[in-house]
Amino acid sequence: MSPLNRCIIITSYQSARLIENFEFQKDDFIICADGGYLHACAESIHTDVLIGDFDSLSYESIALDITGSAFSDISLKEPRLRSGCRIFPQPQEKDDTDTMICLKYGIDQGFEEFYILGGLGGRLDHTIANIQAMSYAVDQGKSIWIFDGSNRTTLRNPGTITLSKVDGYKISLLSYSEACEGIFTQGVKYPLINGRLNHSLPMGVSNEFTEQNAVISHKSGKLLIILSRD
Repeated sequence: MSPLNRCIIITSYQSARLIENFEFQKDDFIICADGGYLHACAESIHTDVLIGDFDSLSYESIALDITGSAFSDISLKEPRLRSGCRIFPQPQEKDDTDTMICLKYGIDQGFEEFYILGGLGGRLDHTIANIQAMSYAVDQGKSIWIFDGSNRTTLRNPGTITLSKVDGYKISLLSYSEACEGIFTQGVKYPLINGRLNHSLPMGVSNEFTEQNAVISHKSGKLLIILSRD
C-alpha cells in the first residue's frame, strides 16, 4: 500500500455536502460508518467498505444492491455490494462506536493518514466520542483530522504543524491532556512564545490568521487544534 493513500471515514451525521468541504483524491480508501453510506451514494462517492450496526441504515435500503440481489445474502460471511464495496455488519450491543470500528479497521489495514468526515455538531456524546477516537489514532502514531461543514480539527502529539489559512475561519488551541507546554505559534494575531495551556482553562480560543500559513509547535501534551467558521 502506498503511504500516500488516505483513509476517509464518512459518518452518519453530516452538516453539509461532503464535496463542498473536502477535496477527495482518486486513490482515497473510503469507509462508510453505517448511514454515512447514504451520504456517499447521494454524492456518487465510491465506497470501499461499509461498517455499521444498521441503526441509521437499514438492510432493506441496500438489499437489492447486494451481490446475488437477495436480501438474505446479507448473512454471507463477506457480503459485497455490486460496486465491490465490502460489508461488515456489527451488533448493536457493542463497546465501540461504528466510527471507532471504522478507524480501527483502517489502522489494521496499515493506513497512516485519516480524515473523518462529519460526526461534529449532532449528538454531543457522539461528537466527544469522535474526538476521543482522534486521541486513539494519535496514540497509534497516526495523523487524523475531522471535517464538517463549519469545522476542521486535529489532535497532535508534540511536534510542529503548518496550517494554511482558510478564509473566514478562526483558529483555536486547546489542551486535550492535563497541560500542553512549550507552545510556539507564528502567523496568528495572538502568538504564543513558550506558552502553556491546561485542560480546564480555555485560553486559546478564536485566534486569527495574519499570514497565509500558521506554524504551531509544542513540546509536551496532546494539543487540540480547531479551525472554525466565524
